[in-house]
Amino acid sequence: MENITLDPEYENLIIEVNKLKEKVAEKIAERDLLAFHVIPDIESKYMNKIGILENDAFIANLKLLRANRKLELYKEKIKLKRPIDEKEIEEQLDVEFDEIEDEYNELQEEAFLDLEDEFTDKVTEELLKLLNVIYKNLIKRLSPLINFDNTRIDNQLYELLEKSYRELDLSMMTKLQTICEHIKPDSLAIGDVKTLEKAKNRYLNLISENEEIILHIKCSDSFDKKRILEDENLTRRTKEEINNEISKIEEETKKVEKEIKKLQKNL
Repeated sequence: MENITLDPEYENLIIEVNKLKEKVAEKIAERDLLAFHVIPDIESKYMNKIGILENDAFIANLKLLRANRKLELYKEKIKLKRPIDEKEIEEQLDVEFDEIEDEYNELQEEAFLDLEDEFTDKVTEELLKLLNVIYKNLIKRLSPLINFDNTRIDNQLYELLEKSYRELDLSMMTKLQTICEHIKPDSLAIGDVKTLEKAKNRYLNLISENEEIILHIKCSDSFDKKRILEDENLTRRTKEEINNEISKIEEETKKVEKEIKKLQKNL
């Protein structure tokens, strides 16, 4: 039987589509690495090094806002010639400020729960090198964005893959790799010209979309924090700026509290 020679243009299209498929998997893996692991790691380290000071600044500012609001309530009562009930004013301030304080405290508790010690960071770094290789390979096989013929089981496996990658579950990802080798081995994208052109356009769009997401992540506040953490001088200056801000807020709070005391004495 004679060997069938593929049309050169068709053969080149197959090669191009499969290269794009590989690139899509790379971009999705890069996106998820940033979103699931790099950003949380930056935020964790920043919270541990600088975020605690920012928390102090927020609390100081909240205290100033409350003092200013209290002064405002005093002046309103005096202007309307109404009796001033200190307990009543404090209760009103509690109503106005407690919800803000509770929401902020919840956020802070979540942030501190996410802090990782140095040993965990090292283990995570080692795991990521291995997991990223497995993850990219399995994305190419299981992602419904890349594979047009996915079954319900394939989609369920992909959901499990994302979950195990987020949780750095090496055991589960290794099992998924073994399963895929048997039920969905890596294969070339192939078909008629129309099908390949459709896949090509789909993959080009996915590459573009994920590059935009990656760029957005790298331009986010988290990467500004990364820049600060990696530069000792920037870290020091940032801490000094926050401490100076706290000092100014505390001085302003003292002035407002003195004004309140003066009003109390004149009642």
